[in-house]
Amino acid sequence: MGNTVQPMRSSFTNADLVECVLVSLPDFRCLASTILTSKTIYNVFQQHPRSVVRSVAYNLVGPALPQALRLVRCQNAQLYSKPIDELLGEDDIQKNPALSSEDIISLVAISACVQIQELESLFSWRMKDRRFKTSQLSLAESTRFQKAMYRLCLFSAAYGCKAYQSVLEPDSDLEEVESALEAARTLRKGFFDSFSTPELRDIQRVEMFLRGIIARAEGDCFTTIPPATYSPESSYALYCAPHKVIDVYKEGLDCIDICEEEDEELFFHNFMDGPLTSVLADRKEPNIIPVKQKQAIIDEVIGEHDRCSQCQSDIVQGLDLWGPSNWSYLWDTPPLYSITQLLKGYVSANLADKAHFTTVLRETSAAELVEGLFDYKTPAYYTWNKEDWLCRQCLEKLMRDHLHIWYLGQKVKRGDVIPGNCWYGYNCRTQTHKLEHAQKLNHWCEPIKGDAPPTNI
Repeated sequence: MGNTVQPMRSSFTNADLVECVLVSLPDFRCLASTILTSKTIYNVFQQHPRSVVRSVAYNLVGPALPQALRLVRCQNAQLYSKPIDELLGEDDIQKNPALSSEDIISLVAISACVQIQELESLFSWRMKDRRFKTSQLSLAESTRFQKAMYRLCLFSAAYGCKAYQSVLEPDSDLEEVESALEAARTLRKGFFDSFSTPELRDIQRVEMFLRGIIARAEGDCFTTIPPATYSPESSYALYCAPHKVIDVYKEGLDCIDICEEEDEELFFHNFMDGPLTSVLADRKEPNIIPVKQKQAIIDEVIGEHDRCSQCQSDIVQGLDLWGPSNWSYLWDTPPLYSITQLLKGYVSANLADKAHFTTVLRETSAAELVEGLFDYKTPAYYTWNKEDWLCRQCLEKLMRDHLHIWYLGQKVKRGDVIPGNCWYGYNCRTQTHKLEHAQKLNHWCEPIKGDAPPTNI
């Protein structure tokens, strides 16, 4: 028998099948390749171009397509400082379903935006499941997160730095600045007022999460993730580009180059949280959802009621516990002051070693340091294991009792010759004001005499 495969002749059934295939394609590159494979397939596409393109766009972006499309269309139209009724709505995909080539190019760019994907994974790691760095959000949770992110990005695009540049000239006088600022505040509040209260709570949760990332970079205490603060850095980052807050997580605050123009500072101060909380207040809603109530976006927190492996405290639970899978979130740039304060006695001021200790800390990641502490654990910590989930108090206790031992181990690894121990160990005060004594003896050790300092070297 010969080849029995016959060319498709565009019967009704075959056309339906081809359309089903086309609307299932994951991206526009696949769509372009597929419709170019045969004239028959191309003709089927030409019969339903809008619905096919819209379906592929949905497959590419996901359920938050209306919010993403609104963002890119407003950006492409340069709709800056417009009242809410002049901005394109989230229903614009129903009113104007035909996607232009500009829409498609912009949606492809959004789908490839690794910052938003990375922020979702980070949000999942901190707010849902501390065990995994990749997103564990359900489809519903992910959709709520994505919608809130696109809405925040639109808010920034419409009323942020580009809007400021569009309404004020560099030589504007004080009256013009105050008038523009009042108008900006009205527009911002109007934007948030267009959303339902549950949608506002989703936006608020993501906004606070983004500010929390910046607060982490500013934090003084390594074991306590600080609350989302209203710092100039956080306001300016959200004013410019919310999705780029992931850069702060990776690179620290140095990636934020705050504008120092006094007029513009008025525009980005409390850029998002000010109008958002004002709308909530008008609706007689609390500023934030009480801690014991269900929080926005997340339906289920994995391990929400887990307790510290050591103290079993019922005060610190779930997402505020620290283990090998989330040690790395503790810091990127070490909070030197707070870590140094955990050193025993006076070794933090040791004239011979304090500079080197600081250098070693800067070169050691959070995960490496905490794991290293377990490598030097003392007999009192026999029952403590690296796999434990620890509350902040227990983690601080572990660090306080082992940080000096860990550092001595780093000196040994470097090949340093360790001198004999000072009788007074880390409690020796002489090490803080006599360099010769600090160099002659090792002070990163337990004292074997009282804490009175020796009278001479």
